[in-house]
Order: sequence, then C-alpha cells, then structure tokens
Amino acid sequence: MRTDSSERINFLASVTAAAGLVGFIGVFADWFKIQYPAAGGEVVLGIYGSEDATGAIALAAGLGALMFGAAYILLQDPQIRRITALLMVISSVTLFLAAAIGFTRVDEVVGPNPFLPGTEGNAPYEATISLGLAISFLSGLIATVASILLVSRREQGLEVDVPST
Repeated sequence: MRTDSSERINFLASVTAAAGLVGFIGVFADWFKIQYPAAGGEVVLGIYGSEDATGAIALAAGLGALMFGAAYILLQDPQIRRITALLMVISSVTLFLAAAIGFTRVDEVVGPNPFLPGTEGNAPYEATISLGLAISFLSGLIATVASILLVSRREQGLEVDVPST
C-alpha cells in the first residue's frame, strides 16, 4: 500500500538526524588518550572531544544535524523544508570536517609536556586517538552522505513537498 509523502517519514532526514545525534554523543566519548608507565603499571588518560576546538565545533554541528533533520521531518512548508535541508548539509559537512581535522590534532591537544599524575619529572608517554573520534567521524560521514542525497533528490524532483492545508 502506498501512502502520500505527507504521511511518511523521510528516511534520509531520519538518517541525518540519527547520525547527528551519534556524532554529538561521540564528542563526549574520549577523542584522545595518553598512555604512560607509572609505579603500579600503565596509566591511560582519556580526553573528551569537547576539550578541543574541533570537538566543540563537532558538538555544535552534530546538534545542528540532529535538529535540522528533525525539523525537516516535522515541518511541512516547502520553503522551510528547503532551507532546513541545506542547513542539514552544512551541519553534516561541518561535523565531518571537524572530526577529520581532529585526527591531526593529537599533539596540539596533549601538548609537549602534559601533566601525568603518578610520575615525577618527564616520563615517556604515547598520545593517540580514541574511539569517540572515530564515532564522530563516521557519524559525520553518514550524515553528510544522507543529507547530500536528500538535497539531490529534492533538486531532481524525487522528494515532493505537499503543502499543508
């Protein structure tokens, strides 16, 4: 049974909103980690993505992708839906790029001489990326692809807005 477009939820907008939410949550997971030897063994410290500028940008962009995706689903006015679709693309691309730049910022976030609790003086350490950064990056990639596909389908006339009555 086929329903008209006003009764169905747009799949690509839902994917963008869900990916924006996951990217937003990924910023609060560890983006970077520092490992170093201490007296009792090895210590691993996690650094949230929100502690870096790229993480703060990804946080706002993930929230934007979530909100604009939800607005696209909920609102029926064709002009507002067109604007929210474009804002979904901007937010998704920003999330993707901020997370991609985050991969290059490990040394800037940790710094040349980080505070390492449990050690005295200079201790050897290893700073690497963590799972939260990969989550935000993949979420940004998925949101970007979904939102760009949505806009291209709109421009081809495959996504038809039914004006509210």
